[in-house]
Amino acid sequence: MADGLIALKPDEVQALLAMARRQIAWDPRMPVRLRSSGAAIGMYTVPPFDVLALFAVPASVDREIDATIPLASLITALEVAAANDRPIDLARITEAPAPLIGARGMSVATLPPAEGWHLPIKAMSGDVLVSVDEAVAEFTRRATGQVEALQQQIADEIWSRPAWASLPMRVLHAAARLGMLANDRSRISAAVAGKWKRLSTARGHVLIDASAQSVQLPLSVLR
Repeated sequence: MADGLIALKPDEVQALLAMARRQIAWDPRMPVRLRSSGAAIGMYTVPPFDVLALFAVPASVDREIDATIPLASLITALEVAAANDRPIDLARITEAPAPLIGARGMSVATLPPAEGWHLPIKAMSGDVLVSVDEAVAEFTRRATGQVEALQQQIADEIWSRPAWASLPMRVLHAAARLGMLANDRSRISAAVAGKWKRLSTARGHVLIDASAQSVQLPLSVLR
């Protein structure tokens, strides 16, 4: 059973809620790994783009936190915390999350390194978002009216392509769908650490194990 208290300010509760609610339609049982680091709590998920997403906010914890819980349970706990202005009590969350490992093996069980990131490349969010919009438009144009097998082939081709900063296009698309990549002038950056690649934005991070082999991804990631 998970254990520990997580105290959040109202703005931080609402920020975590917003990010969690963006993902609830994909799978309410999606595992969420909560991990404390200093004066922050990080929320790790594997949305259906086969990437690892990280969203962190300032928090006060009564002990070191490293717990995996279902997404729906986290949302309920955050809503209770918001309504009653009290910490999240992980001991009250007993439901086990469903296993979720993406087609490339991404999982909240394996996290990227906290240090050792290098070769940063910087850009503006809105400038990079253009390439995502173009990829979506290309898929729509090429896949409309095709049989599902061909649609799948087109999807994998487009989303596996190297994009800005040599990140796979699926990383940028996931960031856009999560609201981390927006049509504005906020700063973003890309970096590498061993086999990992990371997109960092003002709203969170999207990471991928670059050593994994390309595989077909569900068409749902493109819609």
